[in-house]
Amino acid sequence: MKFKFLQLLAASTAAIFLSCSDSEIQSSDVPEITQSIFIVPENYYGEPYASHYLPSDKFYVNVNAKIKICGIYAINGEYVTTDKATPYYISHKWTIDNDESTSSAVYYSFDKAGIHEVTFETLDHLGDTLSTHATIYVNTPAKVALQSPANNYNQVDGANKNGTELSWNVTGIDPWETAYCTVYASYDYESVWESTLGNLDCSESANLIGELDAIITEKGDTIDHRTEPSTIYWGVQATTKNERGHEEHAYSEVFNFSTKLKNNGEAILELPIVCQFSPFSEKSKLSGVIVSSSGDTLSSFISYTGSILIKKALQPESNIKVIVCDEGRTEFGCDSLVIDLAPNTKNIKDTLFLQDKIKPNTVPVKTDLSSSDSIQFFILDNGSGVNASKIQVILNADTLKSTFNNNIVTFANKCGKDCNLSISTEDYARNKTPDVYWKIKVNGSATQISGPFTKSVEGN
Repeated sequence: MKFKFLQLLAASTAAIFLSCSDSEIQSSDVPEITQSIFIVPENYYGEPYASHYLPSDKFYVNVNAKIKICGIYAINGEYVTTDKATPYYISHKWTIDNDESTSSAVYYSFDKAGIHEVTFETLDHLGDTLSTHATIYVNTPAKVALQSPANNYNQVDGANKNGTELSWNVTGIDPWETAYCTVYASYDYESVWESTLGNLDCSESANLIGELDAIITEKGDTIDHRTEPSTIYWGVQATTKNERGHEEHAYSEVFNFSTKLKNNGEAILELPIVCQFSPFSEKSKLSGVIVSSSGDTLSSFISYTGSILIKKALQPESNIKVIVCDEGRTEFGCDSLVIDLAPNTKNIKDTLFLQDKIKPNTVPVKTDLSSSDSIQFFILDNGSGVNASKIQVILNADTLKSTFNNNIVTFANKCGKDCNLSISTEDYARNKTPDVYWKIKVNGSATQISGPFTKSVEGN
């Protein structure tokens, strides 16, 4: 802190002389002004000194953090607002690296890590300068990336005689920071961050020792390692600390690895297959095959619903292909997946989704009808199904009431002579009907429907 003794007077010398005729002016009678630098979050409201924030000549902030750098004055050791300090100074100026500002507070953010110098200068009303300096250390946010074993690796020896190396990489440790890493591991995904293995230098790796094949599950069931591996979930937390002792924590993703099966060398495949966005699962018929890289059929499967979980024991091989089609709801089409199966492994794959990407279509039940009859249109969709709540019938500019049953939308014939009719909806996969319209022509007791017509072509 820098300070200077200032006088508050606006009276004449003679007036001072008369008032002090019986005593001398003491230095304690002259107000003392000092200034400090505070840094608070950009959205902080109020005076920094009224909260837990403290002045300093060193501050630590993160890259792109939005901050407010404040110059705060004190009179006789007590902080005052900028307005109350106005009689004591003529001007003030900030210098932040090469940027200058004359505000009492500066809103700022640093887009690069590094060390930045800040100076707050005040010209008091006597023409003297107070100068306060601070250094801002802009931190690179620490990141932890797990490296080995790779996520979902499934060929670890359960006996683990030579140990299993856990390795990772930490970035964002700045020169003014120290760091250490904490390793966590568990057989239960939900409790990973509660299961500490120990702390070590972030530049090191860990060696996981001891038998990895668990005897029982978290629920107490015995594990048959001929068909079930043990899966270990693990992660790393990096803790960085600056010179002031402030700590920040960065967490990795949670990876997992599994032990080999104790069988005759077969690989087990588990693959869920689902028709996505299908509320009518019972109308699907999934049929598929598993074929080798040479094209031989290894296995086949069928399901009379829109989902199936494939569980197959297969000989290990690369480039095995799973092909599946929905023969009941044909708009879901077919899809496939290529996989590699290693010996003595259980391979649990992400869900293979069959997707309906085909738009519903509208077709009139009759194109020639009596003018007193209701108008009916088929809404055709053999995929996820028509979402009846999205049906909208518009005659010219009027929205008509309609009903929808057995794939038919029905509404009253409100056309007087020549009208344009639009029917829009979407299926449960959010495929919308084509942007078309129909022409209705009423001639006495007869009504005729023609179309469809593309709106962009007809200018509607």
